[in-house]
Amino acid sequence: MAFLLGWPYLLLACLFSGNKKWRQRCGLVPKMQNNPAWFHAASMGEAALIPPLIEALKNESSGYETVISTMTQTGQDRAARINQGSVTFFLPLDFLFSIALSLGRIKPSVLVLMETELWPNLMWLCYARKIPVFIVNARLSDRSLPWYRFFGFLFRPLLNRVECIACQSPEDGERYKSLGVDSGKIINAGNIKYDTIRRPVSREQKMKLRADLGFSPDDLILVAGSTREGEEETILDAWAGLSDGMKLIIAPRHPERFSTVEEILSNKNIPFFLRSKFIGSEKSKTVLLLDSMGELIDAYAAGDIAFVGGSLVPVGGHNPLEPAALGLPVIFGPHVSNARESARGLLAAQGAVQISDAGDLRTVLEKLIGDDESIRRLGSNALRMVEEKRGASGKAAKIIIRTIKKER
Repeated sequence: MAFLLGWPYLLLACLFSGNKKWRQRCGLVPKMQNNPAWFHAASMGEAALIPPLIEALKNESSGYETVISTMTQTGQDRAARINQGSVTFFLPLDFLFSIALSLGRIKPSVLVLMETELWPNLMWLCYARKIPVFIVNARLSDRSLPWYRFFGFLFRPLLNRVECIACQSPEDGERYKSLGVDSGKIINAGNIKYDTIRRPVSREQKMKLRADLGFSPDDLILVAGSTREGEEETILDAWAGLSDGMKLIIAPRHPERFSTVEEILSNKNIPFFLRSKFIGSEKSKTVLLLDSMGELIDAYAAGDIAFVGGSLVPVGGHNPLEPAALGLPVIFGPHVSNARESARGLLAAQGAVQISDAGDLRTVLEKLIGDDESIRRLGSNALRMVEEKRGASGKAAKIIIRTIKKER
């Protein structure tokens, strides 16, 4: 109905607008040669999962060109930045005319959909044209499962015509089976996000990162990453009095809160320095406010212990795997619904500690100060858990290459 009302605008946008977005939405995507592999990701997070999959495909069989479509501008920007050499474009609207036009221009050898990007017309037309379709890093939450069951008449035959559904976990596989999907099409490949995470740095790199951030080699550093409103005060209350034995890096999740956290530190009379104004003479101060973007992973790599934000307040928690993969003990609060699988895995591996409030956090930090063996053991457990879960992209790549060669 929206299309019927909006088609005049789309037509004018395609004919006269310099904005490539709506031209591509209508199917006027770049023309391709050599039957590339087509990857589709919704946005920035899913686009970040594609590079290890492309690398695994190239390791299995060289010579495959790749194109990447996304739904959002942020996804488009991320895909172009981290997948240099791949053509990127916006996914056409899921109407027969736009999908048919885009397939005719790309002529893909395979379509790889990331996570839950299920577009019926795109999938049906690929099936009709004998283009194999894969769903990789597939997930299906308890919350969305009832909707897929309600529309089972649409999704059941659609999903049974894909080549393979490579699921993140056995639980996701069981949910797909409950929709009536042939179990032979479902594999538990694991989560590709483990293949995207940075590995530990050398001691020399760690010391250089510390110096760049204003710390000395012997400092014990707690990194509070991706903190949200209401968490900084809790962290500072727990850390108060421990500054003689522990330095602190605070990295707010959103740039608009940098000034707010700066004000909190000033009101508490805590000596601190700003990353944006660091000039190399602030080593006597105990707190660094990371008021910059894109440096949190380096801060984790420079640190000794990580607290992952968004977990002391009901936000759902942020990614605990980045510090874990660097070999740091991980601390998080009770609210980890957005990272439930990762949190459970780290707790089971004894690589993380879950706390409920400032008192719990202080108790944990007090135990870790001066206990290098506990820090090393927790960090090693966290790293081992991540390393054991790597390899999902390689499993998916093998199946994709095998199918392409069979089709040829």
